[in-house]
Parts: sequence; structure tokens; C-alpha cells
Amino acid sequence: MWWFAKPANPYVVINFVVDFTNARAWLARVRAQTGVHVSVQHLLAGAVGRTLAAFPLANAQIIRGRIVLRDKVGVAMPVNLLGHEGGAKRELGAMLVDDAGRSSVAALAEASARAASKERTGTSTNPLIGAFTRIGERAPRRAVFAAMDGFEAVRELPLVSRLVYRAAPATTLLSNVGGPLGELQGALFRGGAVHPPPRLAHVGTVWGSSAVQDEVVVVDGAPAVRPMLPVLLVFDHRLVDGVVGGRMAKHFTRILQDPAAVFGEDARTTG
Repeated sequence: MWWFAKPANPYVVINFVVDFTNARAWLARVRAQTGVHVSVQHLLAGAVGRTLAAFPLANAQIIRGRIVLRDKVGVAMPVNLLGHEGGAKRELGAMLVDDAGRSSVAALAEASARAASKERTGTSTNPLIGAFTRIGERAPRRAVFAAMDGFEAVRELPLVSRLVYRAAPATTLLSNVGGPLGELQGALFRGGAVHPPPRLAHVGTVWGSSAVQDEVVVVDGAPAVRPMLPVLLVFDHRLVDGVVGGRMAKHFTRILQDPAAVFGEDARTTG
């Protein structure tokens, strides 16, 4: 805690790629057999949930210099509003899956679809985010900044922090940071870095991905073209060190390499 005290930044970034061959085939089978539209993002949310459930310190929050363990993995994800009714005022919305560590991928897909549909109408699915959004849309800029500063001044007080977590139990973020590059021929996503600002709430990890892209990799000692998923993992070094961060990346990779073993052939196996 002392070593990474402000203004030091405690976040460490890992970039890696995962062979998505088996995961792509599994997603196709699930859609064909169940009729549930399970996307790459839903599978990633499930893999993030299972990984953080296996490494609970990475799922903790730091409040007033103390580590607070959380018993659920809350995954916050952005929702693109452009081209929808809600995009008239905002580019992005946000949705939250509050028990991704135990939920099935099918359940995550169904819950996410409902939340995204509501967000795209311009209605926030989270009361806390909705309140800040309404303030931002209606109040003068100075009043908005004053309200946010006031919230920052008190949000780590014990009672307030409990209320904030109850209203928005997010412990990690998942975003498709390089998605647009998937439409560009002749370009490959190679990674990025993000340092979450210490405002509103603390998250122990941020996960990002790009579109699946064909790359030449070594398979059984020979070059082969495989669909590869670039992944970005950002973790708070106050919670876990580089060794544990590497183990988390390996755990996450193994889930994507054989999702049926973790989530079942019908994507309905719970944790």
C-alpha cells in the first residue's frame, strides 16, 4: 500500500493472445443446439468470472487503504448506443452482471441481452449510473463537477462505500478495446494499456479484447493459421503480484481453450 500510494500508479498490464479455434466451434454448437445467442463477449464474461472466483484477491476492492474481499464477481461492460435511440445523447451505456463467477454463460447471455436492449432505449439499467447520467444531462457543468467532487470526498466512508457497492457491485471491467480493428484488412491488434482512474469505485482488474484475427502461430512444431483472440489484462499490484497475474492469464486461457469443460456443451453449467 505504501509503495503504490498516490501519485504512483499500481496497475500492471499484460497482453497475450489465445487460440480461439475450440471456443469458436463451441459457440457455434451452443447457438445451434440451444437457440441462445451466446457471443464472444458473453463467453469472455464467463471466463473472467470463473478466473476471478479462482483468484479472490484479484476480485477484492481497496477502500481507505484496506483490502475488502467480495464474495461475488461483478463484471461491468460498456454498451454501444450509437445507431440506437439512446445514442441521441450518449455514445456509451453500461451494464453490470453481478454474479459472473457462478453464472452459466447462457444466463450471462440472457441477462446481458435484456440489459443491452434497455440501455439502447436510453434507460440506464443501474440506478447509481442512471443518477449520475441524469445529473450530467440536466445540470450546469459546474454543478455536475461539484456533485462528482462531493461524491468523491465521501465515497470511501464505511457507510457510503457499502451503499455504493450495494447499488453498483462491480469488481472488474470488461471491454472490447480493439474491436474496430477487426474490420481492417492488413492490420493486427497487438495490445494496449489502460490505467483506471481512482474515481467512483476501485476495481482490481480490467479485461479487454479485440476481434478474433487470423495469425500464423506454431502448432505441433509447424506454422499454422489459427483464429487468435488478443487479450488485455490489467491488474492492481497492491492485490496480486506478477506471478499471480501470470497464473490468472493461464487460467483464463485454459477456459477459452476448452469452454465445454467449464460451462458444459449447452453453456448452462453454473459455478
